Amino acid sequence: MDAAPPPPVTPAAPRGVSLFTRLFLLVLLCALPPLVGLGWKMMDTNVAALQELVRHLHRSLVGDVQRSVRGELARVEQDLEGLGQILFAPGLGEDTTRYALVGTRVAALETIDFLTLYAPNGQSVTTVKADEVPAPQVPARLDARLVASLEASRGHLVVQDVRTGAEGGPVLEVFYPLVREGRVRAILGTQVKLGPLCALMGTLGERFLGARDNVFVVDRQRRLVLHADPARVAAREDFSRHGLFQALSGDSSFATDMVAISDFHQGDQAMMGSLEALSELGWAVAVQQPQAVAYASLSEMRQSILAALVLAALVALGAGLVGARQLTRPLRDLVLATRALAERTFQGVAARVTRRSDELGTLGRAFEGMARTLESKEREVVAQAEARAALSRYLSPEVVALVVSNPGQLRLGGERREVTIVFADVVGFTRLAESQPPEVIVALLNELFTFATEIIQRRGGIIDKFIGDCIMAVWGTPQSHADDALRAVQAAEDLRRWLDVGNRRWRERWGIEIQLAIGVHTGPAVAGNVGSDKRMEYTVIGDTVNVAARLESMAQPGQILVSEATHERLGADASELVPAGERQLPGRTAVTRTYEVPA
Repeated sequence: MDAAPPPPVTPAAPRGVSLFTRLFLLVLLCALPPLVGLGWKMMDTNVAALQELVRHLHRSLVGDVQRSVRGELARVEQDLEGLGQILFAPGLGEDTTRYALVGTRVAALETIDFLTLYAPNGQSVTTVKADEVPAPQVPARLDARLVASLEASRGHLVVQDVRTGAEGGPVLEVFYPLVREGRVRAILGTQVKLGPLCALMGTLGERFLGARDNVFVVDRQRRLVLHADPARVAAREDFSRHGLFQALSGDSSFATDMVAISDFHQGDQAMMGSLEALSELGWAVAVQQPQAVAYASLSEMRQSILAALVLAALVALGAGLVGARQLTRPLRDLVLATRALAERTFQGVAARVTRRSDELGTLGRAFEGMARTLESKEREVVAQAEARAALSRYLSPEVVALVVSNPGQLRLGGERREVTIVFADVVGFTRLAESQPPEVIVALLNELFTFATEIIQRRGGIIDKFIGDCIMAVWGTPQSHADDALRAVQAAEDLRRWLDVGNRRWRERWGIEIQLAIGVHTGPAVAGNVGSDKRMEYTVIGDTVNVAARLESMAQPGQILVSEATHERLGADASELVPAGERQLPGRTAVTRTYEVPA
């Protein structure tokens, strides 16, 4: 056997006088007395600059909070306008269909859990919510002053008050008038979760001001609206006795634009703070910081400047000129190499830098090694991105991530897991294929598979395969969740609900409709790579797959049949299923108790 080649030997840095020593000697010989007066002036200037920097930081944080609040309300307004389009756009069918579409859209939103529809006079019509959300407490009729305010808002969002939501967190009650043809057609009401904005308050305060409580928002009564602690917001804590507000004067309602900066005392601690009004909401954004923290660097800065002055006084001008010429050339080479690196050319540093024996030589050699490493990493990232893009056309995102992150798992075999299988088949596909051109069939299946893939992946499942006109989906591999069975049943319901929309499209385009028969079963299976060393696929195999396929074959058009095993995994959510009797599955001796998901 041939001996392994020896590892590359990194050449040792040549010995010599360090750059620190050269600079120290240069400063010792070239210092000039006038720098002493300049140093004292710099200390005074830096103190003022630091104070201005702190104030600028406060103003920047206030601006960030304002932009975040306005941006969140703008997104809510856009979401409500989109929901209004679904409710009143022509061609979407009966009210029940529209409400179902609104419920699906609301379930996908992060900060809204329900939507209440009011008549123009403020009378409640209906409330649409996500399935898992408890019924909200909403007024049966809106206050007349609120209705008048909505009419005068000219189609803009109207913010009411902060309340405690159904989940215990703070929410912001908002209403939005749907204006069509110059008049209010309806009023949409909802509650916006304030948790993400409260988390932002804590992040900004901790990152820039040293404490999570240092950024907050109050209303005109100086009660908390946003704070790092959502519980304090939900309790509507009163900040009217806070030192920042007692030190400031002006419009107490925050109804006009105002900016204020003040020093104050909070207990025994000297503080500095800034406040700016959100006049359109009657709110104010406040930031605060202990003065000891804000100006902590002043003492260190004075000591550093004094030390620099002592050293600068010992510098000699002649030695500085000689040393500057020696240092300028390698620094210029390093700058050129840095610019090339910014342009992603990854070129090295000139040899006259890497041959040096001082710190600049060490830096040049380190820079050259970094350039080679970056070039290699870029090729690796590009290769991975190309592999992901190619694999994603054939595999689910979860399997692609598994293959790219751990290529060693690309071997035949698998592992035993509990999975939930869903088979969804187009009923009467053979007759449909005989009556329609193949181009129409392909277009219909592509559209069906596209939306089915989106629904299944959104519920945490993966597409195992498309078998002609049939879809096989799996939950529980390569990643599993405690509620995989519930996710699978919800995906089957979503697919059945979406088919109503798809059938309207296909009826208008081609004059055809389809129905799906769906079977769901939970049980053990082997999940892994099946095939040969040259061609394999990631799939699940076992009797569980066969039972799910048999249930699908026995299901009626539009019916979702669920096995007893899946029914048991659903727990409390199984109460909505309807018993469908015991059935003899083809090829099996034992009977299987089945359940139906009501439409």
